[in-house]
Amino acid sequence: MPKIIMHLKEQIIMQAEKLLVQEGPEKISIRGVAKACGIAVGTIYNYYPTKDALIADLILHRWSRSKDGMYRSLDGASDLMSGLDIIYEGIRQFTKTNQNIWRATAVSKQFSSSYPQHHKKLSEELSSLISYLFIKFPNERDRLYLKFGQEGLEAFISENILLCYSNKDIDIRLLKIALM
Repeated sequence: MPKIIMHLKEQIIMQAEKLLVQEGPEKISIRGVAKACGIAVGTIYNYYPTKDALIADLILHRWSRSKDGMYRSLDGASDLMSGLDIIYEGIRQFTKTNQNIWRATAVSKQFSSSYPQHHKKLSEELSSLISYLFIKFPNERDRLYLKFGQEGLEAFISENILLCYSNKDIDIRLLKIALM
């Protein structure tokens, strides 16, 4: 009878992250993760068809933690603009923390073909963070709704945060000035 391991997918991700920190992204292997989990290599393939799929899921788990941290940090925001700074800094930290993974693996190539879907999901998640700020600061939200209209304002702000981050010639302060 096969051995049943509770929460195996989470255990696989946890061990993959531990190996990532200890050995670096170049040395992560399905075999090494299986050994760290105490399972057969084939068992991991039931969850992840390739090493790239495992690493992609690891990055998504890291993004989820980063996003949760941004939500917690937004609780301390004093106004909408400081909240935008928190979101921007959260993106910067997440990117900085994971850039060595993207460089060392083919994950970036795998994602490049599905970039539009991933970009849309990221933009939607940033829009949720901005909506959270709007709930926290209703007077600033109402002022922006009067200035720009309500339709799609969260998406507009999230896309511009991403633009400011990805284009080093555009400073986040420009977005904040436009929103004032």
